[in-house]
Amino acid sequence: MTAPMLSIEDLRVSFRTDDGLLQAVRGVNLSVDAGEVVSVVGESGSGKSVTALAVLGLHPAQRSEITGRINWQGEDLLAASPDRLRQIRGGEIAMVFQDPLTALNPVHTVGRQIIEAVRAHRDVSRAAAKARAVEMLGLVGIPQPQRRVDMYPHEFSGGMRQRAMIAMALSCDPKLVIADEPTTALDVTVQAQVLELLVASTHELGSAVMLITHDLGVVAGLADRVAVMYAGRVVETSSTDEVFAEPAHPYTIGLLDSLPRVDTDVEEELRPIGGQPPSMLSPPPGCAFHPRCPFASAERGCMTELPELDARPHAAACWRRDELASLREAVTA
Repeated sequence: MTAPMLSIEDLRVSFRTDDGLLQAVRGVNLSVDAGEVVSVVGESGSGKSVTALAVLGLHPAQRSEITGRINWQGEDLLAASPDRLRQIRGGEIAMVFQDPLTALNPVHTVGRQIIEAVRAHRDVSRAAAKARAVEMLGLVGIPQPQRRVDMYPHEFSGGMRQRAMIAMALSCDPKLVIADEPTTALDVTVQAQVLELLVASTHELGSAVMLITHDLGVVAGLADRVAVMYAGRVVETSSTDEVFAEPAHPYTIGLLDSLPRVDTDVEEELRPIGGQPPSMLSPPPGCAFHPRCPFASAERGCMTELPELDARPHAAACWRRDELASLREAVTA
């Protein structure tokens, strides 16, 4: 079996704060194979973005504590030198950030910023880099790229700025693109277009994608595999079809039940997840989801023992996963 392109093993990321040590990521295991789209989903504060930034070494060393292993094609990025990380960022692994208005430099043209990204990783002339910038802006669907390349970020609409960020991310043919909530700053009519564009563009270039979002609905038709995160841990992971058809963790069930569906009675009310995510300054003992879980049981150890992801292809970290189907039927009966 071919080794994954990216393999994250027992990643733990904590931040030193005035209130104590914040345990943002608590033992994440995750992999991305060449050419696949893996979506990491979960509520705000679940550790999705912290995990992504750790891959690229973007956490401040003076405030963070990071352990585990991040294997990038056999190389441990946590042990890589700053110079090596600069080679990887943008060249081998690229990132599309949430808000392009803050990610793009307002005093430089969009084209200049793409040109700088290209020349930082490729030994080409400025003219060749500009031609590449025009090519990439055209690839992501920006009209009149020869003219737009000399425009400033404020002259682009929100959707076009995000497309420009995707163009920049893809300009050096990275093997992996990490997209961190790439549609957060866009209105809903543009969100699906941008996500489909991102996946289609990376497929055209043969890149893999790690798509980070809080919304399972937007990735249903795009991702090959889903990893569901809660309180700094992956609590369920499998193919997208399996996760949607037979969720194996109560948190995933809650996320799906809170989504509007076209195949249910229009009068049926959505069922939001009760309660609030835990403070990562002092996570609850046992399963972190147990204070909000309708199926939590002291007899099963939910309140006292931390469940690990089981070894099944459709993995879940839940003490009651084999009982969930019957428990759900009893609740909805």
